[in-house]
Amino acid sequence: MFRYLVVLTLGAGVCCAEPTVTEQTFGTSRMNHPLRVYTIAGAGTKPADERPALLVVAGVSAEHLVGIQVAERLASRVWGEHAGLLADRTLYVVPVVNPDGRRWLAGEVGGVRVELGRTNAPFDADRDGRTNEDGPNDLNSDGMITMMRVRNPPRSYGLDTGWLIDASEPRLLRRADPEKGERGEYALIVEGHDVDGDGRLNEDGAGGPGSGVDVNMNFPTHWPEFREGAGAIPLSEPESLALVRWMQSRRNIVSVLVLGPGDSMLNKPATGQFDETGRMPKGLERGDEAYHNHVIEAYKKHVTLDSAPAPTYEGSLLAWSYADFGAWSFQSVVWSRPKPMAGDDKPSEGATPANSVPQPEPETIAPARSERDVLLEQGVPVRFATFLTATAEERQVMAQEFLTASEAERAAAMAEMRALSPELQARLMAAMQNTAGGNPEGAVTETAVAQPQVPRGGGRGRGAVTPAAPGAGAPAAGAGKPDAGELAWLTYSDKQRDGEGFVAWEEVEHPQFGIVEVGGFVPGFRINPPESEIERLADEQFGFVKDLLQLLPSVSVGPIEVERLSDQVWRVGVTLHNPGYLPTSSAVGLKIRQTIAVEIAIKPEDVISGNRVVLIDRLMGSGNERRLEWLIRGEPGQSVEVNVRSNRFGHQTAETRLEGGRP
Repeated sequence: MFRYLVVLTLGAGVCCAEPTVTEQTFGTSRMNHPLRVYTIAGAGTKPADERPALLVVAGVSAEHLVGIQVAERLASRVWGEHAGLLADRTLYVVPVVNPDGRRWLAGEVGGVRVELGRTNAPFDADRDGRTNEDGPNDLNSDGMITMMRVRNPPRSYGLDTGWLIDASEPRLLRRADPEKGERGEYALIVEGHDVDGDGRLNEDGAGGPGSGVDVNMNFPTHWPEFREGAGAIPLSEPESLALVRWMQSRRNIVSVLVLGPGDSMLNKPATGQFDETGRMPKGLERGDEAYHNHVIEAYKKHVTLDSAPAPTYEGSLLAWSYADFGAWSFQSVVWSRPKPMAGDDKPSEGATPANSVPQPEPETIAPARSERDVLLEQGVPVRFATFLTATAEERQVMAQEFLTASEAERAAAMAEMRALSPELQARLMAAMQNTAGGNPEGAVTETAVAQPQVPRGGGRGRGAVTPAAPGAGAPAAGAGKPDAGELAWLTYSDKQRDGEGFVAWEEVEHPQFGIVEVGGFVPGFRINPPESEIERLADEQFGFVKDLLQLLPSVSVGPIEVERLSDQVWRVGVTLHNPGYLPTSSAVGLKIRQTIAVEIAIKPEDVISGNRVVLIDRLMGSGNERRLEWLIRGEPGQSVEVNVRSNRFGHQTAETRLEGGRP
């Protein structure tokens, strides 16, 4: 259907002089699927690849189907009303970087749906000389890989049994709270059994550590070398390597918009922090913060999201595009959980599924007052009481705000923290460490969820790789209560989606553990919206993309000005300005020398004053000018050219003749 829409757009462009859409292939995936890019450009004086360009990329995390669907719609839009916008700018759209990864959630790998978007690169995670022999198993035959809760499993499997069924919402598990005398009873793991009998579960195959490489951890910037799924080396995957090579060949790309899990505009990156070299930013350079804030305002005009998880940066396309490639880079999650509707706070009819096995409730029942109120009554500062009781998503936002605060503000916060009791300090540190991991809201923190996330430890599959519940080893910062974010997703499923997002727990016979329960959130439910929302979301992103295109920098060359100083001596001047909002280079771009070369095309010996070739580091935006002047020797009537060259903004030439009366 998408290819058909592009053909229609191409036809419309021919008959109506609209911007044209050109399809190209820039590589192939591991399974030989073509990697496509669509170039959208209007009729102009420069070729499309020599104009300042915005690149929209989706499908780096291929389970994020909403990003792929929106990118496809951006490429197939009729851009006729915006022909002027694209007359001197170019829009590139890569709808899906990892086409193989789409197969997991579609159920095309092993015949079951798995919330995974990795490449199809098998890895022998348990080092037994075999691959794909022990992946997750659909134990309840519902066509999905969800989760499995196991009560008191054999100790020989080394599973974390620190979970309890929550008394207030039996569909969720929570961490046991030793301070309240509680002891965990359950392990929470991906649905499956020990197929190869090696004492490990789900370690090789679809959804396990041996199931491929996460493309969004495979880029060179801050590559997480020892993280499972990052790949053997940076750019080990044909998909990531092909994209980088193509982008390197299109230096006119001045901005990148990634559509994927996590949002860098609702969660502003940390500012002024660098790696151990002191050169590679971990978030934003301070010099780019004001421009990033301006783009955020444009984003919020169109996008109706209230909150979203923060993006990951280690090995991500977002980090590489900004910190290495030097483009103005942003990421939009496109969709996140909607606000609760009126009445959503009422008890759900499905709170205790009919087929849920009765379980012993923990001895301690949560008090009627909120935990935040209790903490405040104990004298805990508001910022810490709020942080400890916030959702994972809210904690990430608060953590980013702390990182971008002034030194004085951070020092005051640390002083307040040191005044707390040792127990509260330990709890805060545990919560901060859990938040710093960059887990999206879909990852488990303190509450069991029911989708097959791949464990994030283990050093590229080396050593012990027995999958445990995602986040099961995290510090128990929220012990004693279910995570508010998971509870909100469950309420959203019940109240706004007729319960379609959660599979009720069901008893099944397990080959190693006997009776276990299988169920949880439907794969992809917390990442992708209902199909009915796609067009609205595409309209929102379309509006933002138009605004972002208008903000792109460009280089405009004014007419050459000539002043005669004597018979053969002339003053020649030219003015360059940037009519866009963003500077022609970011702060990172200054480091990697994205220069603009200005050359007066005469013999070197005829230049009396000034450099024949001048390199401009960058032009500031909003019409700011840079004037260059030379004193040259020449004959009246002689032709003089000024050439302006840039990898990012193409080649322009201004020409005049040395004319004018005697001084």
